Amino acid sequence: MKPKQTRRAASKGAASSDKKADKARGSHRTEASPSAAAGAHVTLRDVAIAAGVSPMSVSNFINDRRGAMRQETRDRIQVEIERLGYRPHTVARNLRLSRRLSIDMVIIDDAPLYLADPFTTHVVAGLSNCLNRRGYGLQLQGISAEAFPDSPLVRNIRSDGLCVQLSGSAESRRAIIAKLLRLGQPMVVFQETFKFRGADLCIIRQADREGGSMVAREALRRGAQRVVMLVPEVTWPAIGERVAGAREVIEATQPAPRFEIVGCGKADYNDTQKALGLHIDANGYPDAILAGNDQMGIAAMKLMAAHGRRVPNDVVITGFNAFEFWQFTDPVLTTIHSPAYEMGARGGEEILARLDSGSFDRREIVFPVELQRGEST
Repeated sequence: MKPKQTRRAASKGAASSDKKADKARGSHRTEASPSAAAGAHVTLRDVAIAAGVSPMSVSNFINDRRGAMRQETRDRIQVEIERLGYRPHTVARNLRLSRRLSIDMVIIDDAPLYLADPFTTHVVAGLSNCLNRRGYGLQLQGISAEAFPDSPLVRNIRSDGLCVQLSGSAESRRAIIAKLLRLGQPMVVFQETFKFRGADLCIIRQADREGGSMVAREALRRGAQRVVMLVPEVTWPAIGERVAGAREVIEATQPAPRFEIVGCGKADYNDTQKALGLHIDANGYPDAILAGNDQMGIAAMKLMAAHGRRVPNDVVITGFNAFEFWQFTDPVLTTIHSPAYEMGARGGEEILARLDSGSFDRREIVFPVELQRGEST
């Protein structure tokens, strides 16, 4: 028996020496464990053996605890995860972190086709892509402000955090946010102007008031004396800010041009043309049309062309948001560039950072906007 024990001890010693030599040279073993090689379910330990690191290192990599980890180690682990086809056990991971790896996005909008709004789709896309990169899912809920109080939606929310974008009166928006805050989840609110002192939330918005001032100055630069602003009937805080910015610039001008607000129903092509046409029948043609978004601006441009009014010679027209289609107009629409996608992505970053740290670093983040001067002014 003794010789066998000696040989076994010698074998162990040689293996130990090999491991030390591998570590000294910075090398690692690329052979998977028998379970991985046999095509069985690949485990975290299999990845660790193949990458030549400890299981704890693989766990830290998967759970984004990589602060002190060398880039070389990260690369090795990533290569072996992809080569072996390793997938973390999501349920076990959720239990360890006490997280569901899911964020809810609640959109308060009266329109059944709420995702047809380009601003909303850009925000959702930025948010979703950011969350997906970190292994989180996004659950999307759309509901009207009127239906919200009696909806089971709030009772059914089962996520790690909330992102919200609201329309409706100031009173209804405050009530909805207060109800959502009672869930005890961190919240990111897009495009809101209220302040909620002490609440566990972060507001992310763009400088809509400044954007409204920019388009108003464009109209006045062309000498406009009668300015019309087109807005949807549904109250959006961002639209209110755009109107306020335009009004401030116009009323500060001496003599102040005439400034009128025209509600355009659902703000789609037909409602916008109908509302603007009725306004023109009653009040005559304006010198400038400031549209609350690009869709209404394009509808106004088409109507003016049908009436034989030249843009910008007879009437100046501006839009707002500068999403992809604004450049397809003839003449090209002057508009304001909205960083909606970037806002959505930042919302994802902020909610995940809050889950890691326990508090929001900033209570409000305001993105600047930029004038995109086209040929319509």
